[in-house]
Amino acid sequence: MKIIHFSLANTKSGITQYVLNNWKHIDKTKFHFDMVTFGEKLDFQNDLEADGCKVFYVQNRAEDNIKGFQKEILQIFSNGYDAVHLHTSYWKSFELEKLAKHIGIPRIIVHAHNTGVFDDNGREEKEKQHYRLRDELTPDIATDFWACSRLAANWLYEGKIPQEKIRIVNNAIDVLKFQFDGQKRKEIRRKLGWEDKLIIGHVGRFSYQKNHEFLIELLEKTIQINPNARLLLLGKGMAENHIKSLAEQRKLRDKVFFAGVRDDVNSWLQAMDIFALPSRFEGLPIVAIEAQASGVRCLVSDTITRETAVTDHISFLPLEISAWRDEILSEKMEEKARGQYADQVIKAGYDIRGYIETLENMYSRIGEEPLC
Repeated sequence: MKIIHFSLANTKSGITQYVLNNWKHIDKTKFHFDMVTFGEKLDFQNDLEADGCKVFYVQNRAEDNIKGFQKEILQIFSNGYDAVHLHTSYWKSFELEKLAKHIGIPRIIVHAHNTGVFDDNGREEKEKQHYRLRDELTPDIATDFWACSRLAANWLYEGKIPQEKIRIVNNAIDVLKFQFDGQKRKEIRRKLGWEDKLIIGHVGRFSYQKNHEFLIELLEKTIQINPNARLLLLGKGMAENHIKSLAEQRKLRDKVFFAGVRDDVNSWLQAMDIFALPSRFEGLPIVAIEAQASGVRCLVSDTITRETAVTDHISFLPLEISAWRDEILSEKMEEKARGQYADQVIKAGYDIRGYIETLENMYSRIGEEPLC
Protein backbone atom coordinates (compact mmCIF):
# COMPACT_ATOMS: atom_id res chain seq x y z
CA MET A 1 0.00 0.00 0.00
CA LYS A 2 1.54 3.27 -1.17
CA ILE A 3 0.87 6.26 1.12
CA ILE A 4 2.06 9.86 0.76
CA HIS A 5 2.29 12.09 3.86
CA PHE A 6 1.78 15.87 4.01
CA SER A 7 3.90 17.38 5.47
CA LEU A 8 7.22 17.04 7.31
CA ALA A 9 9.26 19.82 8.94
CA ASN A 10 12.96 20.01 9.68
CA THR A 11 12.34 20.53 13.41
CA LYS A 12 11.42 16.85 13.85
CA SER A 13 8.67 17.99 16.19
CA GLY A 14 5.09 16.76 16.65
CA ILE A 15 3.74 15.69 13.27
CA THR A 16 7.14 14.94 11.77
CA GLN A 17 8.16 12.75 14.69
CA TYR A 18 4.85 10.91 14.54
CA VAL A 19 5.33 10.06 10.84
CA LEU A 20 8.99 9.08 11.31
CA ASN A 21 8.15 6.82 14.26
CA ASN A 22 5.50 5.06 12.19
CA TRP A 23 7.75 4.65 9.17
CA LYS A 24 10.55 3.17 11.28
CA HIS A 25 8.32 0.42 12.69
CA ILE A 26 5.71 -0.28 9.99
CA ASP A 27 5.91 -3.49 7.92
CA LYS A 28 7.73 -2.24 4.83
CA THR A 29 6.84 -5.36 2.85
CA LYS A 30 3.20 -4.22 3.03
CA PHE A 31 3.40 -0.42 3.26
CA HIS A 32 5.42 2.27 1.50
CA PHE A 33 5.63 5.93 2.58
CA ASP A 34 6.63 8.97 0.54
CA MET A 35 6.95 12.39 2.19
CA VAL A 36 6.19 15.99 1.27
CA THR A 37 7.63 19.12 2.87
CA PHE A 38 6.84 22.79 2.32
CA GLY A 39 10.13 23.82 3.92
CA GLU A 40 13.76 23.83 2.92
CA LYS A 41 15.89 20.70 2.61
CA LEU A 42 15.29 18.18 5.35
CA ASP A 43 18.48 17.37 7.25
CA PHE A 44 17.34 13.74 7.47
CA GLN A 45 16.36 13.40 3.80
CA ASN A 46 19.25 11.05 3.02
CA ASP A 47 18.14 8.66 5.76
CA LEU A 48 14.61 8.58 4.36
CA GLU A 49 15.79 8.00 0.80
CA ALA A 50 18.17 5.27 1.94
CA ASP A 51 15.12 3.58 3.45
CA GLY A 52 13.21 3.76 0.17
CA CYS A 53 11.14 6.95 0.64
CA LYS A 54 10.82 9.69 -1.92
CA VAL A 55 10.90 13.24 -0.55
CA PHE A 56 9.06 15.98 -2.48
CA TYR A 57 9.53 19.72 -1.97
CA VAL A 58 6.56 21.97 -2.69
CA GLN A 59 7.48 25.59 -3.43
CA ASN A 60 3.99 27.05 -3.76
CA ARG A 61 1.13 27.21 -1.26
CA ALA A 62 -2.54 27.06 -2.20
CA GLU A 63 -3.34 30.32 -0.41
CA ASP A 64 -0.55 32.20 -2.26
CA ASN A 65 -0.28 30.69 -5.77
CA ILE A 66 -3.12 28.32 -6.49
CA LYS A 67 -2.09 27.42 -10.06
CA GLY A 68 1.53 26.78 -9.11
CA PHE A 69 0.38 24.69 -6.13
CA GLN A 70 -1.99 22.62 -8.25
CA LYS A 71 0.69 21.91 -10.83
CA GLU A 72 3.19 20.74 -8.21
CA ILE A 73 0.71 18.57 -6.31
CA LEU A 74 -0.71 16.89 -9.41
CA GLN A 75 2.84 16.08 -10.51
CA ILE A 76 3.49 14.43 -7.13
CA PHE A 77 0.19 12.53 -7.17
CA SER A 78 0.99 11.20 -10.65
CA ASN A 79 3.43 8.78 -8.96
CA GLY A 80 0.36 6.74 -8.00
CA TYR A 81 -0.83 6.40 -4.41
CA ASP A 82 -3.40 4.28 -2.60
CA ALA A 83 -3.80 6.89 0.12
CA VAL A 84 -2.86 10.46 0.97
CA HIS A 85 -2.40 11.16 4.69
CA LEU A 86 -2.88 14.86 5.42
CA HIS A 87 -1.51 15.87 8.83
CA THR A 88 -2.86 19.26 9.82
CA SER A 89 -3.30 21.64 12.73
CA TYR A 90 -5.85 24.03 11.23
CA TRP A 91 -7.74 24.62 8.00
CA LYS A 92 -5.85 26.59 5.34
CA SER A 93 -7.78 25.34 2.31
CA PHE A 94 -9.39 22.17 0.95
CA GLU A 95 -7.22 22.15 -2.15
CA LEU A 96 -5.14 19.05 -1.32
CA GLU A 97 -8.28 17.03 -0.64
CA LYS A 98 -9.91 18.24 -3.88
CA LEU A 99 -6.82 17.43 -5.96
CA ALA A 100 -6.56 13.96 -4.43
CA LYS A 101 -10.20 13.30 -5.31
CA HIS A 102 -9.74 14.76 -8.80
CA ILE A 103 -6.84 12.45 -9.64
CA GLY A 104 -8.65 9.44 -8.18
CA ILE A 105 -6.68 8.60 -5.05
CA PRO A 106 -9.12 6.21 -3.36
CA ARG A 107 -8.36 7.05 0.26
CA ILE A 108 -7.92 10.53 1.73
CA ILE A 109 -7.10 10.79 5.44
CA VAL A 110 -7.37 14.11 7.26
CA HIS A 111 -5.55 13.89 10.59
CA ALA A 112 -5.97 16.57 13.29
CA HIS A 113 -2.85 17.19 15.39
CA ASN A 114 -3.48 20.43 17.28
CA THR A 115 -6.06 22.67 18.92
CA GLY A 116 -4.97 26.08 17.63
CA VAL A 117 -3.02 28.01 15.01
CA PHE A 118 0.66 27.45 15.76
CA ASP A 119 1.99 29.86 13.10
CA ASP A 120 3.19 33.09 14.71
CA ASN A 121 2.85 35.22 11.56
CA GLY A 122 -0.69 36.48 11.03
CA ARG A 123 -2.14 34.14 13.64
CA GLU A 124 -5.39 36.09 14.12
CA GLU A 125 -6.17 36.14 10.41
CA LYS A 126 -5.36 32.45 10.13
CA GLU A 127 -7.72 31.69 13.01
CA LYS A 128 -10.52 33.56 11.21
CA GLN A 129 -9.76 31.60 8.04
CA HIS A 130 -9.80 28.32 9.99
CA TYR A 131 -13.25 29.00 11.43
CA ARG A 132 -14.60 30.15 8.07
CA LEU A 133 -13.36 27.02 6.30
CA ARG A 134 -14.53 24.78 9.13
CA ASP A 135 -18.04 26.17 8.65
CA GLU A 136 -17.81 25.04 5.01
CA LEU A 137 -16.52 21.54 5.88
CA THR A 138 -18.54 18.58 4.57
CA PRO A 139 -18.03 14.84 5.20
CA ASP A 140 -17.35 14.18 1.52
CA ILE A 141 -14.10 16.20 1.56
CA ALA A 142 -12.21 13.04 2.63
CA THR A 143 -12.79 9.33 3.17
CA ASP A 144 -11.36 9.24 6.71
CA PHE A 145 -11.06 11.63 9.64
CA TRP A 146 -8.47 10.98 12.35
CA ALA A 147 -7.32 12.97 15.39
CA CYS A 148 -4.69 12.65 18.12
CA SER A 149 -7.24 13.56 20.82
CA ARG A 150 -10.88 14.50 21.27
CA LEU A 151 -9.92 18.15 21.74
CA ALA A 152 -8.03 18.10 18.43
CA ALA A 153 -11.02 16.46 16.74
CA ASN A 154 -13.35 19.15 18.08
CA TRP A 155 -11.02 21.92 16.87
CA LEU A 156 -10.79 20.63 13.30
CA TYR A 157 -14.18 18.94 12.75
CA GLU A 158 -16.57 20.37 15.35
CA GLY A 159 -20.19 19.84 14.35
CA LYS A 160 -19.31 19.03 10.73
CA ILE A 161 -18.10 15.43 10.89
CA PRO A 162 -20.20 12.86 12.79
CA GLN A 163 -18.43 11.61 15.92
CA GLU A 164 -18.75 8.00 14.80
CA LYS A 165 -16.67 8.77 11.69
CA ILE A 166 -13.71 10.16 13.69
CA ARG A 167 -10.89 7.84 14.77
CA ILE A 168 -8.73 8.77 17.76
CA VAL A 169 -5.18 7.67 16.95
CA ASN A 170 -2.52 7.43 19.66
CA ASN A 171 0.74 9.37 19.27
CA ALA A 172 2.78 6.26 20.04
CA ILE A 173 6.51 6.31 20.86
CA ASP A 174 9.37 3.86 21.29
CA VAL A 175 8.92 3.59 25.06
CA LEU A 176 12.04 1.47 25.65
CA LYS A 177 14.14 4.24 24.09
CA PHE A 178 12.84 6.73 26.66
CA GLN A 179 12.71 4.66 29.85
CA PHE A 180 14.86 5.96 32.69
CA ASP A 181 18.63 5.55 32.34
CA GLY A 182 20.66 6.71 35.33
CA GLN A 183 23.92 6.66 33.39
CA LYS A 184 22.59 8.97 30.68
CA ARG A 185 21.28 11.27 33.41
CA LYS A 186 24.75 11.56 34.93
CA GLU A 187 26.42 12.10 31.54
CA ILE A 188 24.16 14.99 30.46
CA ARG A 189 24.22 16.69 33.85
CA ARG A 190 28.01 16.43 33.89
CA LYS A 191 28.18 17.85 30.35
CA LEU A 192 26.09 20.82 31.51
CA GLY A 193 28.10 21.25 34.71
CA TRP A 194 24.78 21.02 36.55
CA GLU A 195 25.31 17.83 38.57
CA ASP A 196 23.88 19.36 41.76
CA LYS A 197 21.26 21.63 40.17
CA LEU A 198 17.47 21.47 40.02
CA ILE A 199 16.91 21.21 36.27
CA ILE A 200 13.62 22.38 34.77
CA GLY A 201 13.45 21.13 31.18
CA HIS A 202 11.36 21.82 28.10
CA VAL A 203 11.29 20.45 24.55
CA GLY A 204 9.47 22.47 21.91
CA ARG A 205 9.55 24.92 19.04
CA PHE A 206 10.21 28.53 20.09
CA SER A 207 6.78 29.98 19.30
CA TYR A 208 3.71 31.63 20.79
CA GLN A 209 2.10 28.22 21.28
CA LYS A 210 4.85 26.85 23.53
CA ASN A 211 4.96 29.93 25.80
CA HIS A 212 8.70 30.19 26.56
CA GLU A 213 8.22 33.58 28.21
CA PHE A 214 6.40 31.77 30.99
CA LEU A 215 9.40 29.47 31.48
CA ILE A 216 11.79 32.40 31.84
CA GLU A 217 9.57 34.06 34.42
CA LEU A 218 9.13 30.73 36.18
CA LEU A 219 12.90 30.30 36.47
CA GLU A 220 13.25 33.84 37.78
CA LYS A 221 10.70 33.26 40.56
CA THR A 222 11.98 29.77 41.40
CA ILE A 223 15.59 30.85 41.67
CA GLN A 224 14.65 33.44 44.28
CA ILE A 225 13.84 30.55 46.61
CA ASN A 226 16.19 27.88 45.27
CA PRO A 227 19.34 29.43 43.70
CA ASN A 228 20.23 26.01 42.26
CA ALA A 229 17.34 26.06 39.76
CA ARG A 230 18.31 25.95 36.08
CA LEU A 231 16.40 25.90 32.77
CA LEU A 232 17.18 23.51 29.90
CA LEU A 233 15.53 24.30 26.54
CA LEU A 234 15.56 21.97 23.51
CA GLY A 235 14.28 23.15 20.15
CA LYS A 236 14.51 26.07 17.77
CA GLY A 237 12.14 28.54 16.18
CA MET A 238 11.39 32.13 15.22
CA ALA A 239 11.08 33.29 18.85
CA GLU A 240 14.43 31.87 20.00
CA ASN A 241 16.38 35.14 19.83
CA HIS A 242 13.57 36.91 21.69
CA ILE A 243 13.76 34.36 24.51
CA LYS A 244 17.55 34.65 24.66
CA SER A 245 17.20 38.44 24.95
CA LEU A 246 14.59 38.02 27.66
CA ALA A 247 16.94 35.77 29.63
CA GLU A 248 19.66 38.42 29.27
CA GLN A 249 17.32 41.15 30.49
CA ARG A 250 16.40 39.11 33.56
CA LYS A 251 20.11 38.37 34.21
CA LEU A 252 19.46 34.65 33.77
CA ARG A 253 21.47 33.92 30.64
CA ASP A 254 24.08 31.81 32.50
CA LYS A 255 21.28 29.80 34.10
CA VAL A 256 19.54 28.84 30.84
CA PHE A 257 21.00 26.34 28.37
CA PHE A 258 19.75 26.43 24.77
CA ALA A 259 20.45 22.94 23.44
CA GLY A 260 18.94 23.39 19.95
CA VAL A 261 17.29 20.56 17.99
CA ARG A 262 18.53 17.19 19.24
CA ASP A 263 18.31 13.66 17.88
CA ASP A 264 18.88 12.32 21.41
CA VAL A 265 15.95 13.95 23.23
CA ASN A 266 15.61 10.70 25.18
CA SER A 267 19.00 11.30 26.83
CA TRP A 268 18.27 14.94 27.71
CA LEU A 269 14.95 14.02 29.33
CA GLN A 270 16.88 11.82 31.77
CA ALA A 271 18.82 14.86 33.01
CA MET A 272 15.70 16.81 33.96
CA ASP A 273 14.13 16.93 37.41
CA ILE A 274 11.00 18.64 36.07
CA PHE A 275 9.55 18.59 32.57
CA ALA A 276 7.54 21.77 32.01
CA LEU A 277 5.07 22.29 29.15
CA PRO A 278 3.18 25.58 29.68
CA SER A 279 1.64 25.54 26.18
CA ARG A 280 -1.23 27.82 25.36
CA PHE A 281 -2.73 24.94 23.36
CA GLU A 282 -1.81 21.43 22.14
CA GLY A 283 -3.39 18.50 20.36
CA LEU A 284 -1.82 15.70 22.35
CA PRO A 285 1.89 16.45 22.75
CA ILE A 286 4.13 13.50 21.89
CA VAL A 287 6.92 15.00 23.99
CA ALA A 288 4.75 14.75 27.11
CA ILE A 289 4.34 11.02 26.45
CA GLU A 290 8.10 10.70 26.02
CA ALA A 291 8.73 12.63 29.24
CA GLN A 292 6.34 10.41 31.20
CA ALA A 293 8.11 7.32 29.86
CA SER A 294 11.39 8.72 31.22
CA GLY A 295 9.84 9.05 34.67
CA VAL A 296 10.48 12.78 35.02
CA ARG A 297 7.87 14.79 36.94
CA CYS A 298 5.66 16.47 34.32
CA LEU A 299 3.95 19.82 34.78
CA VAL A 300 1.69 20.86 31.91
CA SER A 301 -0.83 23.66 31.42
CA ASP A 302 -4.47 22.93 32.13
CA THR A 303 -5.30 23.90 28.54
CA ILE A 304 -3.89 20.52 27.44
CA THR A 305 -6.23 17.54 27.07
CA ARG A 306 -6.36 15.17 30.05
CA GLU A 307 -5.83 12.35 27.53
CA THR A 308 -2.14 13.29 27.87
CA ALA A 309 -2.08 11.75 31.36
CA VAL A 310 -0.94 8.21 30.52
CA THR A 311 0.77 7.86 33.92
CA ASP A 312 0.05 9.17 37.42
CA HIS A 313 3.18 11.36 37.33
CA ILE A 314 1.75 14.41 35.53
CA SER A 315 0.02 17.52 36.88
CA PHE A 316 -2.21 19.97 35.00
CA LEU A 317 -1.78 23.52 36.27
CA PRO A 318 -3.28 26.92 35.47
CA LEU A 319 -0.84 29.33 33.84
CA GLU A 320 0.00 31.01 37.13
CA ILE A 321 3.67 31.28 38.06
CA SER A 322 3.12 30.67 41.78
CA ALA A 323 1.33 27.36 41.15
CA TRP A 324 4.20 26.05 38.99
CA ARG A 325 6.89 27.36 41.32
CA ASP A 326 5.30 25.65 44.31
CA GLU A 327 5.06 22.34 42.45
CA ILE A 328 8.69 22.57 41.38
CA LEU A 329 9.86 23.29 44.92
CA SER A 330 7.89 20.43 46.45
CA GLU A 331 9.74 17.28 47.48
CA LYS A 332 11.73 15.66 44.65
CA MET A 333 11.09 12.06 43.69
CA GLU A 334 13.79 9.48 44.28
CA GLU A 335 15.68 8.66 41.07
CA LYS A 336 15.26 4.94 41.61
CA ALA A 337 11.46 5.34 41.30
CA ARG A 338 11.65 6.78 37.78
CA GLY A 339 12.02 3.41 36.09
CA GLN A 340 8.46 2.31 36.85
CA TYR A 341 6.76 4.78 34.52
CA ALA A 342 7.71 3.20 31.20
CA ASP A 343 5.43 0.26 32.03
CA GLN A 344 2.52 2.64 32.67
CA VAL A 345 2.99 4.22 29.24
CA ILE A 346 3.06 0.78 27.61
CA LYS A 347 -0.13 -0.29 29.42
CA ALA A 348 -1.84 2.90 28.25
CA GLY A 349 -1.32 1.82 24.63
CA TYR A 350 1.35 4.35 23.66
CA ASP A 351 4.22 1.98 22.83
CA ILE A 352 4.96 1.87 19.12
CA ARG A 353 5.48 -1.91 19.14
CA GLY A 354 1.93 -2.60 20.23
CA TYR A 355 0.42 0.29 18.32
CA ILE A 356 1.91 -0.28 14.87
CA GLU A 357 -0.27 -3.32 14.14
CA THR A 358 -3.35 -1.23 14.96
CA LEU A 359 -2.14 1.47 12.56
CA GLU A 360 -1.52 -1.11 9.83
CA ASN A 361 -5.05 -2.40 10.28
CA MET A 362 -6.41 1.15 10.12
CA TYR A 363 -4.57 1.83 6.87
CA SER A 364 -5.76 -1.47 5.41
CA ARG A 365 -9.38 -0.76 6.40
CA ILE A 366 -9.49 2.93 5.50
CA GLY A 367 -13.01 3.93 4.57
CA GLU A 368 -14.65 1.17 6.62
CA GLU A 369 -16.22 1.54 10.06
CA PRO A 370 -13.96 3.18 12.68
CA LEU A 371 -11.79 0.88 14.78
CA CYS A 372 -11.68 3.25 17.78
